[in-house]
Amino acid sequence: MPRRNEFSARRTGAVAGRVLTQIRRDRRTLAMMLVMPAMIMLIFGFALGGQVSNVPILVDNQDSGYTASIGTSSASLHLGDQVVQLLRGDSTVSVSTGTYGEGVSGVDSGIYSAAILIPSNFSQISFQKSKGENVTPSIEVYLDGTKPSLDSGVLGALQGSIQNTSGANQFSLVQNYAFGGAKFSGLDVSLPSVIAFVLTFLILLISLLTITRETTAGTLPRLYTTPLTALERLLGYTIALLLLAIVTVAVILLIGVGLFGVVVRGNLALLFGSGVFYALANVLLAVFLSNFAKNELQAVQLAPIIAFPSMALSGMLVPVAALPTWIQPFSRLIPMYYANQMFEGVMLKGYDIGTLSLSFVVVIIMELLFFILAMSTVKDKMS
Repeated sequence: MPRRNEFSARRTGAVAGRVLTQIRRDRRTLAMMLVMPAMIMLIFGFALGGQVSNVPILVDNQDSGYTASIGTSSASLHLGDQVVQLLRGDSTVSVSTGTYGEGVSGVDSGIYSAAILIPSNFSQISFQKSKGENVTPSIEVYLDGTKPSLDSGVLGALQGSIQNTSGANQFSLVQNYAFGGAKFSGLDVSLPSVIAFVLTFLILLISLLTITRETTAGTLPRLYTTPLTALERLLGYTIALLLLAIVTVAVILLIGVGLFGVVVRGNLALLFGSGVFYALANVLLAVFLSNFAKNELQAVQLAPIIAFPSMALSGMLVPVAALPTWIQPFSRLIPMYYANQMFEGVMLKGYDIGTLSLSFVVVIIMELLFFILAMSTVKDKMS
């Protein structure tokens, strides 16, 4: 019989066996351990396996064509039409037609990712260039600038279409960028999504742990003996957690804007308000999910189930346009998708609340849904 201060493999095995028995009896935790990693890997695998496709662009083809004399014969060139036709056949972009001014306004408002202007003399200049004249055909492109991968996809599709157009092998692209006229740094482009993810994960985790601790600490059973209603209890949790969320938002923005000096082209107060508004959605989601967590371990497991798929599908890692087509509709069901739109809109594009109204309305609907679900699933004090 080994003494207490001596190592005992039997005692070690007994501890391990007890822990495994507890996990086996806790079927919800066991299911999370098996299902969660499989689900996350499947989501990330599908999300990261896509290519940029169907990026919305507007093309203003002003090319009037050109009748070229070749020896004793002549040929009618319509190279602008050829470029547009090839763009329509490229799955990378989704082509609309209109005026260049409409395209620029559409890029500024988020309808399009790029606007393309093919000049009226494109065919003529291309033909003259092919004959050795010192001229170069040019096409003007107005790009969003906040999504480098989408910009690269649009430029690649455009360059490929021009190069595959007969007689237009040498050309120049005049690139202009919206929202300040310059490319943003990697930090500028990434931080809005990082803020959204941090708020998603931290607010969910802290809220779930705080509410679940009410049960494990024995506080909730005592509240059942009071006249406190379920509505009052949930509103109390929401108010307290929202106050904590406001502090979290302030800290995140203080570090991002104050320390790293990231671009905030819009109103800083609107950015802060957007952060608090989105944090409330996660607080209400946590209030709902807490009805299904029996202990703190399960609460900790619920947060990644929401946060990691949100990171994969909301456009944080890759633009939604680069996700497989059948996955893209699911992105619109994720609150973080709209948080990215709000934060990018304020920080990079200088949008006001009117331009972002649709995102705010959708998040309000989600918040109401989460609270209704929380009320419908909360345990009554008589249960």
